[in-house]
Amino acid sequence: MNQVFEDAIQGIQTGLNSVIEQPHIVVLNLLAFLVLLFFVRKFLWKSVTGFIEKRQAALAEALELADQEVFKAKELQENSVKEYEQMKHETRELKERLTLQAYREQEELIEKAKLEAKRRIEQAEKDIEYEIQEANDEIRQSIKEVAFAAAKKIVKREIDETVHDDIVEEIIQERFKS
Repeated sequence: MNQVFEDAIQGIQTGLNSVIEQPHIVVLNLLAFLVLLFFVRKFLWKSVTGFIEKRQAALAEALELADQEVFKAKELQENSVKEYEQMKHETRELKERLTLQAYREQEELIEKAKLEAKRRIEQAEKDIEYEIQEANDEIRQSIKEVAFAAAKKIVKREIDETVHDDIVEEIIQERFKS
């Protein structure tokens, strides 16, 4: 590795010494460079600069389009966020309305059920009252029939009070057995 460094150092020293020892080579190199620069400037410079300018314009246009696309993307993102927030708000309002409507309907159903229950209770009370009235009428009729039958038997037999009670009791027993 040291040998490589020593060879490189030796080459550099030889090159520097040759510039000092042979100055005409330096002048020829400068002259060649100037001629090359003249030809490049005369024949190639316009095409190279034209190419670079076209490339720079294309890059500027691409950057401008990219900036426009970024701006559009940001607008779309903002619009999407706004629409999302609006939809979230509308969903919340709809949920609240539906919940309120459900509570109202529940209250209406409860009220209807209460009214129906009250109507059925009143109808049952009327039915019970009617049946009690019917039963009372039947009992009255039965008592009348029993009393009439007892009176018929009493009239047929003029007997004392104990026999009369026995007859009435017997008639009542017969009547309620059937």
